[in-house]
Amino acid sequence: MAPHSRASCLASTTTIVFVFLVVFTCLVASCYSLRPLRRLYKQQQSPKPSSTSNGVYWFDSQKLDHFDPLNNFTWSQRYTVNVSSQWKPNDPIFIFLSGEADMTFFIFQEVQPMNWASQLGAMYISIEHRFYGESQPLGDLHTNNLQYLTSQQALEDAAYFINWFNSTNPWGPSARWIVFGCSYSGALSAWFRLKYPNLVLGSVAPSGPVNATMNYTGFLQQFSRSATPECVSAVRQTTVIIESLLNNGSNGLAVLSAAFNSCSPLTQDDIYTFLNQIVGVVGASDQMSNPPLWLLNQTCSILTSGDDYLSQFYKAYVFNLEFPLGAENITIPSSYPCTDYTESALIASLQDTGPGNDGRAWWWQSCVEFGWFQGSYPPESPFPYFPVDPQYKWCEQVFGIPGLQPDTEATNTNYGGYGLSASNVMFTNGLYDPWHLLSITQAEKQVSAVTYEAGHCGTMIASSGIDPPSLTLARQTVFKFISQLLE
Repeated sequence: MAPHSRASCLASTTTIVFVFLVVFTCLVASCYSLRPLRRLYKQQQSPKPSSTSNGVYWFDSQKLDHFDPLNNFTWSQRYTVNVSSQWKPNDPIFIFLSGEADMTFFIFQEVQPMNWASQLGAMYISIEHRFYGESQPLGDLHTNNLQYLTSQQALEDAAYFINWFNSTNPWGPSARWIVFGCSYSGALSAWFRLKYPNLVLGSVAPSGPVNATMNYTGFLQQFSRSATPECVSAVRQTTVIIESLLNNGSNGLAVLSAAFNSCSPLTQDDIYTFLNQIVGVVGASDQMSNPPLWLLNQTCSILTSGDDYLSQFYKAYVFNLEFPLGAENITIPSSYPCTDYTESALIASLQDTGPGNDGRAWWWQSCVEFGWFQGSYPPESPFPYFPVDPQYKWCEQVFGIPGLQPDTEATNTNYGGYGLSASNVMFTNGLYDPWHLLSITQAEKQVSAVTYEAGHCGTMIASSGIDPPSLTLARQTVFKFISQLLE
């Protein structure tokens, strides 16, 4: 059988994707080709839209390095505008900061802010993050180019864009902007209000992980709290079987190779990346467990469907690869491409410097700024044991920089971590989502917070007829917050 076509997905199983990002753990565009929910096109005329324009535009004067006054290099950054003919200069402007993927990936997370923009008469703008999607400042993702890929540069991009947009339109300094994000870009949204309170009235920061950390043990531990006891028990029984086979030499590895459809027989050298891959995918199902499809519930129904735990775990793995946001009917392909679980495949996918390799771009940010590396530590985690340490070495291997590791202390010092000192910021977090543990869930001073019984960025996606009351209330709380900012 042909190797798994989503080899780059290996990289993101240790990141958000999520992407975070994700993104999910594996929910980044380099892993999945998600059908856009609206048609995007490149506007070839003026990069500045009129007040009644809708479409895709290019800001051709974005600066490469906002912190070097001698660097005058500029590049084209993609953005979209949605505005009705009734919009007028004193009406508000909402700006959504896209995160660690092509900006079209995030459209399903922009449903509610677009609805709120319509209700409040706001212009709606989305801006693509540098080095993701089509917003490629230097044409490729060579390590030397990635020095310009930081959250600080991305925040400056948004500030520079807003100033330019105001300066080329009649409303100028009277414009009332509110900034939105989701996941990593939710953190960006909060940090934007922290750094540029003069440019925006406030920030909505759903599922924004604001605390950088090297070893994010809580990610896989959260599964035990989000899933049902029966589901957690099934995972623990699977763990016993997997660990027993791993201790049974080549015979045990042969059984696992067959059970998990490995492209080549597993060896001792493959064990770490094998566990990281299968656990990272299944263990992230709680992250995107939102109505109406409730991905975690569907995953658990597979995991608890019988006594063939290895087969059920593999089916859950395939299901989460095929339907990362859930599916109305669980139909798992009877014949599925094999997966290359080798470390060499992982490293090769992340060393691809071609534009559009969002997995490489996000791995750079993980290795430089945030960490958020995920291991499994039983008994708190129900999954097989694998420590996070080998992932640190991947930073060196992928980018060829000896000793490369994220400076999480500098990141938290710069932005404040859990102690974010900003005003007019609203965090929303799903209690099933592992990323809420790195976000702000309790209101303090001028930072607001609300939680709900669902998953990642639940307040931003389309509402359904079966939303839990806490999610409905959370959306109402956000709308009230926005409305008060605009009074």
